[in-house]
Amino acid sequence: MENKAEAIGIKWKNCPLCKNKKTSLKYKNMGDKGYFINGKFDLIECQNCKFEFLSYLLNEKQLAKYYPSEDYYSFYNYNPLALKYHKLSAYYHSKKTFLFNFVFFPLSPILYKYYIKQDANVLEIGCGNGMKLEIYRKYGMKTAGIEPYGPGLAEKEKVLGIERISVKDAKYKENSFDFIVLKEVLEHVPNQKLLLERCFKWMKPGGRFIITVPNTDSFLCRLFKQDWFGYDVPRHLYNYNPENLSFFLKKFGFKIIRIKLYEMPYMLDGSLKFHIARKTGKKEHEFIFSNFAKIAATPIALMLTYLKRGSLMEIECTK
Repeated sequence: MENKAEAIGIKWKNCPLCKNKKTSLKYKNMGDKGYFINGKFDLIECQNCKFEFLSYLLNEKQLAKYYPSEDYYSFYNYNPLALKYHKLSAYYHSKKTFLFNFVFFPLSPILYKYYIKQDANVLEIGCGNGMKLEIYRKYGMKTAGIEPYGPGLAEKEKVLGIERISVKDAKYKENSFDFIVLKEVLEHVPNQKLLLERCFKWMKPGGRFIITVPNTDSFLCRLFKQDWFGYDVPRHLYNYNPENLSFFLKKFGFKIIRIKLYEMPYMLDGSLKFHIARKTGKKEHEFIFSNFAKIAATPIALMLTYLKRGSLMEIECTK
């Protein structure tokens, strides 16, 4: 029979980020509103640095059941709207044709930032089905990916250099990559220290380390509270704001180049989904979380981005 620590993880005694012992309960008995997998979790806030985290640290084995291979969105075939969005973003950040960039400039704050450089090496950790890596490959870059969860690798994923392993088991050489990308991944990883140490080691001097995570300082977080899409319990073990994440990264030797705060339509759409899911107990909703709903939410996302109150933050670092 498994003991309590094996069942629900190890209880934090202080803040995982700044080690302060003064913490408080923010939300109690939060459940999985994405896939309705059993489990209740408390969200704790550090009174010093405002870092937010689940009261118990789950390991990768305990988390695996919350990434159902038949349902989890990043293991699907590419969503047509998402694929068009990423192709548009990559084109915008590569070709730099005046007319194209002039037309799409108003949307540029919410376009995904692609770092296009011929023959550069890019590693994406938490790469899902490899959609972004495939786009990088089409622009002449050398790709590698780590995705610890999901079904067996498809042939096209193997071609992209994706491995179904943990960061701990990855065997990349020191100074291997020009770019290392974590797109909404850091908050999922139990061992933050190991991950950041490895990324610092694997990145070339002068390379770029790009992290995107939900921003607890955002308007939607304050509006939706426990139903905010950034609180994807229990997959999101940790929750950051720009100040505490910058502090954390500097501890590992990273130098902050820029911080971008922005909103995306799926954060509003997903927050509505989580709110309805908590109220009704139902997983599926016809309109909410549809592609049409995301298009309808785009003007709001742009407004919150221009006001710098977005639910996402992207931090670009070097060493």
